[in-house]
Amino acid sequence: MASSVSESSSSSTRRPSSWTYHLFLSFRGQDTRTGFTDHLCASLERKGITAFRDDKDLERGDVISHELVKAIEESTFAIIVLSPNYASSTWCLDELLRILECKHSLGLQIVPVFYGVEPSDVRHQKGTFAEAFRKHEERFGGDSEKVRRWRDAFTQIASYSGWHSKHQHEARFVESIAEHIHRKLIPKLPSCTKNRVGIASRLEEVIKLIGIGLNDVRFIGVWGMGGIGKTTIARAAYEAIRGEFKVCCFMRNVRELSAKNGFVQLQRDLLACLSMSSSFFHDTEDGKNIIKNAFCNKKVLLVLDDVSELKQLENLAENQDWFGPGSRIMITARDMHLLDIHGVHGIYEVKGLDQEEAYNLFCLKAFKQLEPKEGYSSLSKEVVKYTKGLPLAVEVLGSYLCGRNVEFWLSTIREIMSYPHFEVLNTLKISYNHLTPLEKSIFLDIACFFKGMKKDEAMHILRMCDFYVGVGSDIGSGIVTLIDKALVTLDQNNKLEMHDLLQEMGRHIVYEESPSNPGKRSRLWSKDDIHQVLTNDMGTEAIQSMVLSFGHDAFYWFRSKPFEARWSIEAFSKTCQLRYLSLPCMKLPLGLNHLPRSLKVLHWDFCPLETLPLLNQPYEAVEIKMHRSSLEQVWHGKK
Repeated sequence: MASSVSESSSSSTRRPSSWTYHLFLSFRGQDTRTGFTDHLCASLERKGITAFRDDKDLERGDVISHELVKAIEESTFAIIVLSPNYASSTWCLDELLRILECKHSLGLQIVPVFYGVEPSDVRHQKGTFAEAFRKHEERFGGDSEKVRRWRDAFTQIASYSGWHSKHQHEARFVESIAEHIHRKLIPKLPSCTKNRVGIASRLEEVIKLIGIGLNDVRFIGVWGMGGIGKTTIARAAYEAIRGEFKVCCFMRNVRELSAKNGFVQLQRDLLACLSMSSSFFHDTEDGKNIIKNAFCNKKVLLVLDDVSELKQLENLAENQDWFGPGSRIMITARDMHLLDIHGVHGIYEVKGLDQEEAYNLFCLKAFKQLEPKEGYSSLSKEVVKYTKGLPLAVEVLGSYLCGRNVEFWLSTIREIMSYPHFEVLNTLKISYNHLTPLEKSIFLDIACFFKGMKKDEAMHILRMCDFYVGVGSDIGSGIVTLIDKALVTLDQNNKLEMHDLLQEMGRHIVYEESPSNPGKRSRLWSKDDIHQVLTNDMGTEAIQSMVLSFGHDAFYWFRSKPFEARWSIEAFSKTCQLRYLSLPCMKLPLGLNHLPRSLKVLHWDFCPLETLPLLNQPYEAVEIKMHRSSLEQVWHGKK
């Protein structure tokens, strides 16, 4: 059996948008309509292939010959089922002539199927074909030009590589043809990701990592923070290479679907890629055995999108020996450690869009073109700057602002600067929700205070503060987890960094602890909030950390314009759980009468006080740093 289709050049090719049907089926109804052709149509439909067959698609009253010609011209493939009585039908013969004309003029690809006949009988018009042509010559004349063209058509079609039914099991024969068409068709279809901004260069790197053509079985990780474009890139790679594989499956939202429907249903969904009946098993171990047995001899392309825990991988793609040679399993995840422990061959780290890419994508969403409308250029740049290259934020905000007037844009920009868009926030928060309490607390501390600080210094402060009593040694592993989950990064100087929108999300989580009263929040960093709390004596036991900072150049700024804080002299009297306090150079004309005894770390460069208000009671302070302060005496009384 030949399994390749002849790919001759054509004088003209059509764009995908001009296709109405994926495939035109030419067959002799009395031979195969209710048997082979019906089964083939069903298999094609299961693979999403739209096939034209004249007994199904022509409406009553249509002029059949015209509709058939139109259907042939608007198809990209034609399957010709050459059965014993095919040549007896002048209708089929005229179809065949038109199909061959479209092959040369429009690039129509032809797949002959020799069903119950020998290719040599077709080529030389022997057997039932000889009898059919004897009758045609009697009807139209032995020297008929029409009959000659029909004969030439059979000679030509028999020379093409095709499929022969001899010694074939029909069910397997049908599936093989449908799968072959599917593989050939996929690269010709328009891709929803083909023209996406910033995809091309990233796709090239992923495909290099995948290693098409190699015979090993590879698990490939696609890793990055929420909203960074992992799914989009995985989908683009999937569509680009799926024609190379026997079985293809893209499983979206594994995290969400496993929580909603359970692992057994996920296993059934995966087996549905093989059109396997899967209702007979109800246990994950049975499902794992069935998946392994179903795929172990097949070249599989599988994408598991948004995987969040090892158990999901164990139930869907536990080991390489589950899949046949050349298989590729792509896994998108926010957790690098999860990919590492599953033994992936390599990990592609998805980075954000650069400024130009983000600007182009935003304009496509907001204006349906690559340039902004007149009067919106500076506003567009402001929004793009806010997104810091996060594709999710670019797309969400671009779509939200599409068609809105300038006043709406200005209002939206003011809003997002103080409150993140809910759709962006909800996506980013997924990773945070999967952290342990310790990891959540460390993440919030970094978002509120330690972004840009060296990791060792931040860890030192957290340990001195004893926020995590009994688990101090886990602070380092907690930070490693945040890095693995793409919530935090380390720069080349070992400084803690995070995407601005992740920092905004973390600070918003703290804000939501008490939206109307900052004195009831666990962490304070905003000058306005700190000033409100300490001026109005609004402090409570909820406050654990307070950092007031004006940046690296604060000292030089204050020399020309000193900050004067008229805080209540009892401002800290109620902050009985405050452990970390960091203040900048400032003036305190009213002074302070009290610092909480719970305080463990105090950093206050250029402190204006001559004596710290530490009274005659036991204090828990572990570290006090007060460079260039005005201190003459550290505390009141004797210590």
